[in-house]
Amino acid sequence: MENVRATAGLTLPVAVIGGGWAGCAAAVVLTRAGYAVTIFEAAPTLGGRARRVARDGLPLDNGQHLLLGAYARVLELLAIVHDDAQVAPMLARRPLTLLPFSPAQPNAITLVRREAPGSLGLAIALLRAQGLTWRERCNNLTWFLALKRQRFARPAEETVAELLAPLPNRVAQRVWAPLCLAALNTPIAFASAQVFANVLRAAFAERSDASDFILPETDLTTLFPEAASTYLGKRGGEIHLGNHARVVAADAHSATLAATDGQCSMAAAIIAVGPHQLPDAFAPGALASMSRAAAAVAATQALTYEPIVTVWLGLATPIALPAPMARLDDAPGQWIFDRPDVLARAIPNAARPPIAQLLAVIISTDGPHMKLPHAELAASVVAQIRRLSVGCGPCVWSKVIAEKRATYACKPQRARPAGPTLGPTLFLAGDYLDATYPATLEAAVRSGIAAAEAFLATRSRISGSVSNVAPS
Repeated sequence: MENVRATAGLTLPVAVIGGGWAGCAAAVVLTRAGYAVTIFEAAPTLGGRARRVARDGLPLDNGQHLLLGAYARVLELLAIVHDDAQVAPMLARRPLTLLPFSPAQPNAITLVRREAPGSLGLAIALLRAQGLTWRERCNNLTWFLALKRQRFARPAEETVAELLAPLPNRVAQRVWAPLCLAALNTPIAFASAQVFANVLRAAFAERSDASDFILPETDLTTLFPEAASTYLGKRGGEIHLGNHARVVAADAHSATLAATDGQCSMAAAIIAVGPHQLPDAFAPGALASMSRAAAAVAATQALTYEPIVTVWLGLATPIALPAPMARLDDAPGQWIFDRPDVLARAIPNAARPPIAQLLAVIISTDGPHMKLPHAELAASVVAQIRRLSVGCGPCVWSKVIAEKRATYACKPQRARPAGPTLGPTLFLAGDYLDATYPATLEAAVRSGIAAAEAFLATRSRISGSVSNVAPS
């Protein structure tokens, strides 16, 4: 590949403020195009809101993230930063499945998507769903086909609850509400019908494997951000961890940053921090001369946020799960994941008792559980599992990780800052910018790619050359 950096006459690196998935995606695209990149990350670990958190020698994640087969940009970037042989063992791909953790759960519904082109696989799954009457199955299928005929277009102000209103309540609550919560991390009463319809279109109206659940079998930092860091490092890039950088000024030629280790000039800056952190990405007074950046910061102030709690449980004796991921009864846990891969990568630690099985229990959005002390919440989840699983042995280790601002609340007509271009040398990235998907890893990666491409388009105009640098 021709060195675009040299062609453009660029002598300064491009700064990326924030080493989460959006920032790392932008950095990979720019590096692939031949630019030197420096990532400034205030935390000691890359990954942002999807990162590794080590506890008692266990490489945990700060939250369980689920990928869909439709999330093409994440999969493309993973293929770039890893060798092909490395990617497959890190990802477990399974057909979309709703399986109850226990057959004894009231109103339990089992749904498994079948291998078939386009929407046919979902249609077969809906007609064969266990726990529904024939009338409920037919209503379910009729509703989905009507949505497809409408090309998945919904009124801008509509909520998911309103979208699901034509369905029998049990179908809406037991089939679609859990999927909405998993995808949007927003209760159906407040969630955007259009964004949920976008997810359904991507998952069920295109490739037969687009709705597959893809479960990472390594920690989230290893999966992408650290691999991106290695990719950058081999090509002249730099990663500065524990380094809080802020934009001081930005003009047509460069951006000036004040970092922990001093002030520096950069060819441009891509700001890839969480929306609630965006004001702190600018030095005091800097926004006064940056009208578009000031407008973006102002727009983020209208966003509200939803938490995600992960309750990690170490059992002395293993219990049987119907699948690596299963539905609980929402009292309080919603989903349960079996994570033997974490135990396989554990570092010996005298403070950790012997663990035969490690489980991750997920509780999305706000609720009474957020007011409980962590020890009480863990005990409540253990009691839930014992109630549903006869013969569950003692829990010998637990850890609760609560991300209070895990995602923005994906509401209809939510505030969305204009982006990604804030100026000739200033760009914005983050899942909250993506208009199609909710706050997912795919949205974060898409936004990072968009920011990098906006910078490259600006440089092409300046240099008079055009280069297609999107990941292929």
